[in-house]
Amino acid sequence: MNRPSIDPALGIELVEERTLSKRDMSVSVLIPAHNEEATIAQVVADSFAGLDVLGVNGDVTVSASGCTDQTADLAAKAGAKVVESPAGKGAAISAGIKATDGDVICLIDGDLQYFGDPPLGALLAKPVLHGLADAVVSDLYWRPLYPQLWLHGFFAPVAGALFPEILPRVGSTPWSGQRAAVRELWPGELPDDFTVDLELLFHWNRHATRLRPVLADDWVNPQRPKPDLMGQELEVVIRHAVADGRLADERADTLRQWYENVHHAMAEYKPDEDDPQDFERALLKRSLDELRRGLEGNTAG
Repeated sequence: MNRPSIDPALGIELVEERTLSKRDMSVSVLIPAHNEEATIAQVVADSFAGLDVLGVNGDVTVSASGCTDQTADLAAKAGAKVVESPAGKGAAISAGIKATDGDVICLIDGDLQYFGDPPLGALLAKPVLHGLADAVVSDLYWRPLYPQLWLHGFFAPVAGALFPEILPRVGSTPWSGQRAAVRELWPGELPDDFTVDLELLFHWNRHATRLRPVLADDWVNPQRPKPDLMGQELEVVIRHAVADGRLADERADTLRQWYENVHHAMAEYKPDEDDPQDFERALLKRSLDELRRGLEGNTAG
């Protein structure tokens, strides 16, 4: 086969000095919180510490989302600006964005305990301030199995098939709520519920020139099962894929059936018998095989 040659330096302009420049921007740390009285004061303190590390003008805002405990009072005592919002993570983020004025908005969950140095807010905002990224998602390795099942059984296969460009841009924990972006990349309308993290991911994939993961340190937060969330996220994926012409509308049920099959496969994990990493690898292969069979010839032309 006679292939045309491709210059390996095609489009590369070699320079002898740094081409990216630091940006003089203010930073707003936005903390959505629903009944997080046990952790909110520490998250606020860590957020202020992050701003000090960055040496920038900024503010810390807590969006108290349908709280019935002392979250709002404790956040205010810790020095944060507090805005009340309806219940729902997306609703809290939307209300919080309107209450902030920073050039960069950094999102940190109100129940997250981060043990790294520098503080998480500084870690997230620094690449944006240095011109290395317009938006970032934290790559927070998560030890419990469920999010890894989400990644290997659900997101990586379906994103790889329909949005392959997104995978290297978002790292190994694309579900993470800890993220930052320049203000213009935060959309004016967001869903009220927990699908907001995935909606932001697709919005940034479409509009951010440089969307990148940021490696983060050790952390922990409470486990709050959301049994219907993965199915809701599938509908988000389908809607964006159809809108972008990556999936024919009439083929959406193929993905729904694939999801049902894979969900059953995830539920086959036996904690006392299965090795987690072996199970994840087998799940990824099984999920990919089923998706390829289902989508063969089914993507939009």
